[in-house]
Amino acid sequence: MKLTPDVDRVSNAALQRPTGVVLKGQFTEVWRSEKGKIKGLRLRTETQTYTIKLPKYLRPMLVRELAPHAFVQVWACHEDDQWRGINIMPLSDCEAIALRDAWQLQESVSVTEPPAEVAPAVGAAPGSSQKLCVKVCRKGKCFKQGGRQIMQSLEAAIAEDSNLQHIDVEGVGCLKACKKGPNIQLSHSKRVISGVTPENALALVAKHA
Repeated sequence: MKLTPDVDRVSNAALQRPTGVVLKGQFTEVWRSEKGKIKGLRLRTETQTYTIKLPKYLRPMLVRELAPHAFVQVWACHEDDQWRGINIMPLSDCEAIALRDAWQLQESVSVTEPPAEVAPAVGAAPGSSQKLCVKVCRKGKCFKQGGRQIMQSLEAAIAEDSNLQHIDVEGVGCLKACKKGPNIQLSHSKRVISGVTPENALALVAKHA
């Protein structure tokens, strides 16, 4: 019995298998299907932006564990004209800082491009465009009473609703209203919004935007 043809087929299959690479960059947004279902992520690197499809078991972490604009590394392979992720994890603080500093250095010597259009903010007048950042206190009493859960609730709502993609969520230090916490603050206002819960966070953002 001759085994050579089978061995050749196995060898050829191994040679044709896509080679994986590690991509390090910034998680810019959740990639969704036309029906709004989460399919993967868009990853900005120093040279380009990748659209990467993730396996189903990894997709929930995009809204539960990764903050918008987090620096991550993705193990991926290019197959059938599409990038497919194998695993994903956040970069360490040191790696993220080094990568961000390297990008800023590159951008400082590059030609400035016109800013991209931004979707209207919650409560913004029709035709206007405004990026909105929700600052969530994650210190002291606010943290103990649900600061992290408030961030996760807002990030999940934003990831699920295409009309909220202009909103960013950022964990910050003390907002000086500990007795009334948990607290948030919107980027366009100095006013601190107190008594926030994971359940009412989005409604309060819409009310005060």
